[in-house]
Amino acid sequence: MSTPPKSGKGLSVRVDDELHDDLAVMMSTGITASDAVKHAVSLIAWAYRNSWSAGVVPEGVEPHINGHSVSPYDGRNTQAP
Repeated sequence: MSTPPKSGKGLSVRVDDELHDDLAVMMSTGITASDAVKHAVSLIAWAYRNSWSAGVVPEGVEPHINGHSVSPYDGRNTQAP
C-alpha cells in the first residue's frame, strides 16, 4: 500500500479517454477538474468507510459499490431535504 501525497501537495493523474469523458460530465455543472476529482474521491472514500464500519467487507478490502442515491433537484441547486 502506498500513501497519499501530503496535504497541500499536487496530485498527478494521467487522463485517459474514460477519465476525460467522466470529467466532462462533472465539469458540465460548472465545477473545475480539481473539484470534480476531489468530489469523486470523497464520495468513494465515504462508501469505503461506511462499508468497513458496517462490516460489509473487512477493512482494507475494496468494496463492490453497486448503487447510489440522488436527492431530487429543488430548483436552488442544493440538496433537497
